[in-house]
Amino acid sequence: MTGSTTAGTGGADSAAAGIEAASRLYQAGRMTEAIDTCRAVLAVEPRQPEALNLLGVALFSAGQDGAAREALCEAARIDPLSSAALTNLGIVLQHRREWSAAARTLRALAALQPEAATAVSRLGVVSQETGDLDGSARLLRRAARLDPDAGVQWYNLGLVSMLTGDMAAAARALRRAIAIAPDGASAQSQLGETLLRLGRLDEASRAFHRALRLDSSAVDPTIGLARCGRYRTAASAVRAPESKTGSKAVPEPGLAVRGALESATGYGYFCQRFIRTLRQRAVPLQAIGIFGHESWKEENLDPPVPAKALVNFLIPLAVERVPGLATVTYTMFEGTRIPPAWRRQSEHSDLIIVPTESSRMAWAAQGFPEDRLRVCPLGVDPEDSDGGSGVPTLVDPRGRLVSSCRHRFINVSDFIPRKNIDGLLRVWLRATARGDDAVLILKLGKGNNPAFAAELGELVLRTEAAVGKRMADAAPVVLINQLLSDADMAGLLRAATHYWSMSHGEGWDLPLSKAGALGLSLIAPRHSSYMDYLDDRVARLIPASVRPARLPYSTEHYAPFHGLDWWDPDEDAAVEILGAIIHGDDSGRPSARDHLVQGFTWARAAERLLAILDDAGLR
Repeated sequence: MTGSTTAGTGGADSAAAGIEAASRLYQAGRMTEAIDTCRAVLAVEPRQPEALNLLGVALFSAGQDGAAREALCEAARIDPLSSAALTNLGIVLQHRREWSAAARTLRALAALQPEAATAVSRLGVVSQETGDLDGSARLLRRAARLDPDAGVQWYNLGLVSMLTGDMAAAARALRRAIAIAPDGASAQSQLGETLLRLGRLDEASRAFHRALRLDSSAVDPTIGLARCGRYRTAASAVRAPESKTGSKAVPEPGLAVRGALESATGYGYFCQRFIRTLRQRAVPLQAIGIFGHESWKEENLDPPVPAKALVNFLIPLAVERVPGLATVTYTMFEGTRIPPAWRRQSEHSDLIIVPTESSRMAWAAQGFPEDRLRVCPLGVDPEDSDGGSGVPTLVDPRGRLVSSCRHRFINVSDFIPRKNIDGLLRVWLRATARGDDAVLILKLGKGNNPAFAAELGELVLRTEAAVGKRMADAAPVVLINQLLSDADMAGLLRAATHYWSMSHGEGWDLPLSKAGALGLSLIAPRHSSYMDYLDDRVARLIPASVRPARLPYSTEHYAPFHGLDWWDPDEDAAVEILGAIIHGDDSGRPSARDHLVQGFTWARAAERLLAILDDAGLR
């Protein structure tokens, strides 16, 4: 930050002396004294912009970013042409993640200093944080041209170009960064990652080796080389065309698969389910983890098999091509159309396979060729894959056993804006009263977010203010925030009578579909993937409308959906549905169990996947 300053010629000598003394204290690291000295100057001359700027810098260095923001905003208001105040205010606003205000400040700074790269570069970083990746790339490209000898500018451009799905541009930028600063291990490693996505295996391997020579303790290039090794093994086993004259029996065609094998995510779960089901069908299979070498405890995944394609159970930006193998991507999206970056990276896939018509339409809406799109629904399984688990004993915040409540609603979600937890809580506050015979079991996150409690607490306070009612005056909520095994999750679902989603969009919703297969009554919005496996006969469906994807209680974009739309469930309708269940006769509630268990099996999902590959000549 810019801490040194010079008083204007019109300022009093005492103010100039005070500011100079405060500057020396700041540079010496004596923040408390620097702050006191600045405040002494401002007590005499409250509109002294240099003193306000220095006060803001010292407060920020002392960890008082709220007070720093206030001082720097005042300095910039008094002297809107002060590049020092605008620079420091931009830094503080970035730190506080006030992206809109930071962007306004940095745009003003860039207008003052059109030939300086710093403001443009920072504005590019802010655009990246808000999800405007293409805008970020344009700004960082401009910053690199303004300061072409700064390796960091080209490095930042390379990273954001990867995120936009323009891997060729990313490789060019990273090579420029390396040419300027050849001792940068991180740039070499990122170049390797980019080249893998382009399918340039040997070049990627050389980049990872160079990174390790520069930093032998680096983890990322080691992981990259592990992937290179597995890809070479897979490529060496590519199945030759079948002989038309040979008399030997043709073996079962093999399949190579890549996915998040050890990940506690939806992608990791359905990747494992596909692998287990294909192995039960005796399909020769090689599985490659996202780190290259990992497996999970139930499976031996190492042996290579002859295959024609590598099937990636991953988002498009994580897909890496293997020379000699066709690239197939099994993925999904939760909005009305995919991001432009996904569209660009999807071009590298010979086939995109999605689980629902909603995802197929999302790719088509962004202009992806429909002849390279296929639909393969996931499976739904009610069983406990880890051997079974009982229903846990849960107690609500008022000391009552959850099992004694008549109406037990559950929602299992990552704690992200797309899951619409704020909407869920608003409906709960409006639909229930303290004395209702109901409880909401809310399973949020996986216990790995240290800021979870503070973020949820803030969301609850804003929701109470929006509704005008306290959580204490509604039916109780039981909060669970920890990672659960598949078996424990099934046991938790069995503790409820209803599964309830207010999501803004789903690619499938594994917890809801599993809950339905276990016999829970389902309440879900009438949108996205839900329309592929639910209807009014088997679930209570909430009307929904297409809306821009915004953060809760904000007009700002949700970064992963920047410029895109999702669905807003009708909260009035949801209140009516919950009220009818809690205060009316719920004995005839619809059941999706038979519909899901019989119609969406993993065996059927695996057969459909194989049929798609066979029809495309990729197996």
